[in-house]
Amino acid sequence: MTGDTMTEHQTAAQLLQQGLFHHRQGQVALAMERYTEVLKNDPNNGEALYYVAVVCCQEGQFKQGADLAKKAIANGLNTAKVHNLLGQALDRLGEPLEAIKSFDKAIAVDPDMAEAHGNRANILVDAGLPEEALKSFARALALNPKSPTDLLNRGALLQDLGRHDEALADYDEALAVVPGAINIMMNKANALSMLDRFEDAEAVYDAVIKAQPKNALAYAHKGLAVKHQGRLADARAALEKSLELEPKDAANAFALGQLLMLMGDWRKGFPLFESRAHLKLPAYTPLDYPQWNGENPGDFRLVLVSEQGLGDTVQMARYASLLAGRGYPVWVLTRDVLAPLMRTLAGVERVITSAEELKSDSRRVLWVPLMSLPRLLHLTPTAIAVQEPYLSAEPARVARWADKLKGQENEKALKVGIVWQGSTAGSAAPLAALAPLATIEGVRLISLQKQPGGTIAQVPFATKIERVLDENDLGTEGLAEMAAAMANLDLIISIDSMPAHLAGALGKPVFLALPYVPDWRWLAEGDSTAWYPAMRLFRQADDRHWEPVFAQIAAALRQRMAAA
Repeated sequence: MTGDTMTEHQTAAQLLQQGLFHHRQGQVALAMERYTEVLKNDPNNGEALYYVAVVCCQEGQFKQGADLAKKAIANGLNTAKVHNLLGQALDRLGEPLEAIKSFDKAIAVDPDMAEAHGNRANILVDAGLPEEALKSFARALALNPKSPTDLLNRGALLQDLGRHDEALADYDEALAVVPGAINIMMNKANALSMLDRFEDAEAVYDAVIKAQPKNALAYAHKGLAVKHQGRLADARAALEKSLELEPKDAANAFALGQLLMLMGDWRKGFPLFESRAHLKLPAYTPLDYPQWNGENPGDFRLVLVSEQGLGDTVQMARYASLLAGRGYPVWVLTRDVLAPLMRTLAGVERVITSAEELKSDSRRVLWVPLMSLPRLLHLTPTAIAVQEPYLSAEPARVARWADKLKGQENEKALKVGIVWQGSTAGSAAPLAALAPLATIEGVRLISLQKQPGGTIAQVPFATKIERVLDENDLGTEGLAEMAAAMANLDLIISIDSMPAHLAGALGKPVFLALPYVPDWRWLAEGDSTAWYPAMRLFRQADDRHWEPVFAQIAAALRQRMAAA
């Protein structure tokens, strides 16, 4: 026993002081001896109840900690620290509304308790109230500007809001307080990546790896930062190391699979690509039936299940007809918006939009996600089984669009559809970059862009862009109208892959503008693609500027017109 041996003459205050001394030294067992000694003599001692509650929460016993904190409050301990502790315990117990009440009580008792403001902010983040959370973080940091926890958490929120520069500033301030903190360094590197500062991000990931050579996440994120610099072999090495360290990490496997496929190694890439089923946000919803693994036709229906991306479904739907031609009774389960288009696939028995519809047929079911078909069909970058066109627009709509476009001026001009913004990172160009197209005589620029905002009005050639679609219709009608309009165009120029897939599936010529590091299906080099023989690829250089890409597209368009 230490020199502060308990005696019956020691007061509760002395015992608590001794307990606190041991607690701060990390001697929790000795601290608990002192706290419980107080409670033996005074079971309702609020301070002792609070400190035991602290120990319970530190050891993960949040229910017991919350009960003790409530008892301390009930026995008159109305301090900010006990309300704050109770709030933390309630948060961990999944009671955010009660937790925020406790933090508010802590702040009411002590408006200058920075920790309570910070904890309140975190609850508001989880509740989906980012602006209110930012106000609480601001108050917490005004009271304690060097709180690395609040700086880190505010930075993470700012990053979620897309305010990466501000997030980076918070991370830098936090690292000034706790240099070398791995979690803050990782967040900083991620923010740098989101700002397209990939070299800087790589340097920070390297610093993390130097400190923690077995940090699989650092290798994975470094691999992606290196990939975006175009150093694919180095990216592969980093991602392979990540997967070696964490073989069961689906995100690592998925990232490596996509990289290998971009590099043209589909044999190794496609099996890893299957890990998309195990991501936090899986790419598709599995059916409650056995999965098809390439078995020959038999006494079953083969159900092809759409995945998240509309473009993915449009691209891979070609294999529905191929499989039907091989004797499979093919059904396609897809989203409502795509169902009318999918019903134009040759040979498909049925197109459905709900798994419940499968019960209408007594034959057994085998199913497969559409994006798994290239693996099961043993496709390679040079053997893709082209069937172009394989989708078609509704004839009545096509006829209406023929009349609609015929009514415009310059009727005999080349009708060119344009899309300059997509939904994913890297698939957006300033409309001004398309200016060279507007200088070409004998060309009509027809916008296929959905929700362009005010971008069209901001360019000098706005009057040369025909706005013929319902730009706000993102549903079934909007897609059907786009397909019918495309059927009447001579060429589609797109930066977004979904309209490019649709145009390719309809058999229309396409010029596709690609970012410096494109999606895997376009491979890392080349100006043509086996997916669509009538498609031409235009790749961004390492300067990542779009103006040279569209200058090349304009030159190619002039050549096309001269050769016609």
